[in-house]
Amino acid sequence: MTTQNTLLEMLSINGLTHDGRGVGHFEGKTIFVNDAVPGDIVTAKITKHHDNFDEADCLEIKTPSPERVNPFCSVYKECGGCQLQHLSLDAQRYWKNKNFITQLTQSVDAQQCKTAEPMIGDDTHYRRRTRLTLVISKKDKIARLGFKQKSSNEVVDIDHCPVLTEGLNQAIKESKSALLEQASRAYKEVTLVEADNGIFNTFPSKESAEETLNQAQPYYTLNATSTPLKITFPADGFIQINQSLNEQMIAQALDWLELQPEHKVLDLFCGVGNFTLPIAQQVQSTVGIEGEQILVETASQNAKQNALASVNFYKGDLFDEVTPKPWFKKQKYDRILLDPGRQGAFNLSKTLGKLKAHIIVYVSCNAATLIRDIKELEKQGYRLTKAGMIDMFPHTTHTEVMVQLSRTHKAIKKPKSRPTFKI
Repeated sequence: MTTQNTLLEMLSINGLTHDGRGVGHFEGKTIFVNDAVPGDIVTAKITKHHDNFDEADCLEIKTPSPERVNPFCSVYKECGGCQLQHLSLDAQRYWKNKNFITQLTQSVDAQQCKTAEPMIGDDTHYRRRTRLTLVISKKDKIARLGFKQKSSNEVVDIDHCPVLTEGLNQAIKESKSALLEQASRAYKEVTLVEADNGIFNTFPSKESAEETLNQAQPYYTLNATSTPLKITFPADGFIQINQSLNEQMIAQALDWLELQPEHKVLDLFCGVGNFTLPIAQQVQSTVGIEGEQILVETASQNAKQNALASVNFYKGDLFDEVTPKPWFKKQKYDRILLDPGRQGAFNLSKTLGKLKAHIIVYVSCNAATLIRDIKELEKQGYRLTKAGMIDMFPHTTHTEVMVQLSRTHKAIKKPKSRPTFKI
């Protein structure tokens, strides 16, 4: 029996949690161990005792896993930006994919589901947008610009980050001295984004804010379809941070939507048209819905500058009751794509079946809320038919995932047992 402070000698780690902790077992009880990876044999100390599992810290690695590697970042142990640099890239992707597919197939009807190979790309210098923290530390009164420490509000000062693009690293180098002069005890955010037409920033000072407003509008080019698209976006707004994976993700979404020229497609949480505009190149009519007016206006501007007259964008609260909305009430769509934030689309999923789309493609950065929403779509006659993991954020515990749901015209009864895919 374990209690708090119990020492576990020679504990074998044979799994990885969704948040990057090693998984071991002692006397039939599951132990989640910080800083351990599958294949390790460790000495662990119980820090929190629960009825069904315990949490522990790794005190010593007796035998390191073959998949354990040396982190390539000099501040990895302090910085909270990455969580998995001590695990090989192949193992990271294996466990991310395994955890997603296992969680999915144990929670929803996956009898007809085909799993796609994990989508992968570069693992360094891939991040084209970052948010830094600027503050004078209360502990030592030193001004710092960087990322929050693990489980702390203290800031790790950085000059270079190996997961940021070289352009962003150069921008940090050139602007750091000036930024540190603006630091105070109040936490300030500094956002940097690399666009095709340069580096754009949002700085905390009034003067810098005015400079930002006077900058040209940033844009990136999409090559996911035969005709490239120019996509403008607000400098302080959301953008898929991994350019190469974004291209692959769009291509897969277009494939899974199974588009035909005569289709009418609805894109929910459409942003500036990252998915909407590539879809509009292939179908008769496309509608994009977004909650922020500035994004609706930018998306409309993007449609115009790319000469796509068959797409329309509207502002809509997708977390409120959607059935009275003009774009929803008495409408019928052949295909639906949705890409919500981490909170998912629970209320929307309860009524989405009324639109009678034959295929829904759901892109998510949170597998838990995705699965919750799939359960609501099952009640309306949809069945999971494809699923895949996208390693959008290498060396972190975060993933992007995508599923395809097909309409069966009848609600699905929960089976007595769930099949589990082998990976």
